[in-house]
Amino acid sequence: MSELKGIPESMLIPIAVKAKETLSDMPIINDPLSVKIIKEIDNPVLDTYVDWLTQLGISIRTEILDEIVINFIKDSNHPFIINIGCGLDTRLSRLKLNKIPWIDIDVPESINLRRRFFNETYFYKMINKSMFDYTWIDDVKRNVHFKEDSEILIIFEGVLMYFEKVEVEALYKEIAQSFDKHHLVIASEFCSKFMTKHTNNHPSVSKLSSKPLFKFGYNNVAELKDILPGSWKVVKEYNYFDRYSHRWRYLKWFKYIVYLKNRFNNKIVIIKNT
Repeated sequence: MSELKGIPESMLIPIAVKAKETLSDMPIINDPLSVKIIKEIDNPVLDTYVDWLTQLGISIRTEILDEIVINFIKDSNHPFIINIGCGLDTRLSRLKLNKIPWIDIDVPESINLRRRFFNETYFYKMINKSMFDYTWIDDVKRNVHFKEDSEILIIFEGVLMYFEKVEVEALYKEIAQSFDKHHLVIASEFCSKFMTKHTNNHPSVSKLSSKPLFKFGYNNVAELKDILPGSWKVVKEYNYFDRYSHRWRYLKWFKYIVYLKNRFNNKIVIIKNT
């Protein structure tokens, strides 16, 4: 997959993880479509990118976000989901959400690859733009399913850590202003500040030929207040150490030590407009 450079190349890691986890003895997730896609990609991703630690972290991340999506749909009368930095995400298929309005957004080279495996439908659309090209918002609002009473869930999975704090803050501000009349839920994954200084030690990301860097993270969730629009509030934080302790090996003890728990794992935060 030599045509993928920089951040888009990292889209291979989660799809490889989900395939390997699905094929394991006691999988956290069941994702046969990921297995199918990996077999079709001419790249030794299973052997190259998947170590036990990355496999566990991304599997837990996938499970958490699956739960968030399911609960959001249950609690909404008119759910509308936007997945930013989608890569080769298979959530729509895995959760069988064929009649939920859903838009996947990513840079053109990623969407071009994605179109080899996914087809648009009446409910499902793809937008091939950078999340910093804010015309994607206009595209969303022109979607046939987007209404004044649409309740919106925006997912940032494995993407925000690759950008500077000021970029994330500006993106959040644009989203807040553009969807201020809607009930809005943001599910964002973040790494820690510690990890932004040690991307080269990441067991999977460090193996990518382009060596992308983690640039923004937080240790304490209170730090996010610096980048949140005034109408937004963090309502929940998930730490990956809180699940499947038996698979974390020696790291399982970190969840009992707040300093280590906050610095040695990723988190997902739920943000709502108030």
